[in-house]
Amino acid sequence: MNKLLTIAIDGPVGSGKGTLSLALSKKLGILYLYTGGMYRALTLACERKGIDLNNEEDVLRVLQDCDLHLKVSSGDTVIYLGNEDVTEAIVRPEVSNKTPFIALHPQVRDEMVRRQKEIIDGHASVIEGRDIATAVAPDAEIKIFLTASLEARALRRFKQFKEKGIQKTYEEVLSDTRERDQRDENRDISPLNKHAGTIEIDTTTDKVDQTVEKVMEILKNQKFI
Repeated sequence: MNKLLTIAIDGPVGSGKGTLSLALSKKLGILYLYTGGMYRALTLACERKGIDLNNEEDVLRVLQDCDLHLKVSSGDTVIYLGNEDVTEAIVRPEVSNKTPFIALHPQVRDEMVRRQKEIIDGHASVIEGRDIATAVAPDAEIKIFLTASLEARALRRFKQFKEKGIQKTYEEVLSDTRERDQRDENRDISPLNKHAGTIEIDTTTDKVDQTVEKVMEILKNQKFI
């Protein structure tokens, strides 16, 4: 395998980006960078400090001051604020639903991209999230855009919430997912769209191993493994 292979994965919420990225990183033995987790952790840090998420200068100040970092433990990526593992806390709806407001700030995104580039520098990696194919890893050898029906994505999120003990009805999750799509697709800064040279994979009816095999086949066909 190419020792510096970079796989960039994007797509709407619930399309399976994180699940696929983690599975690929374990299968290939390469770094997994969960960029969305960094934004979520920043959102949590701002919420704890009572920061107005619409105030870019205050949000940027929190980012510069907080000790936000990632560690790989047993193949999983763990998100820390200082010494606190916040990996579980940042997936709760009250955090994830506010994260898009953080992501609107250009200076915040610039600083995040700088940090993300530092993390992957010199490493083979699979990266998922916004700005990956254009800013973080524009030269990524493989660029994947995952899609799935709105209903399938909402059902996945509903099941994830249920497993974590988060009380949300399927109808609530469906509505939240639809609203998240609209925000992601229509925002001025880094809107969700498929970039040129990106391979689209529909995961609506896929199990995780099926999507993984589709990507592995792409890697084989393009002689990366």
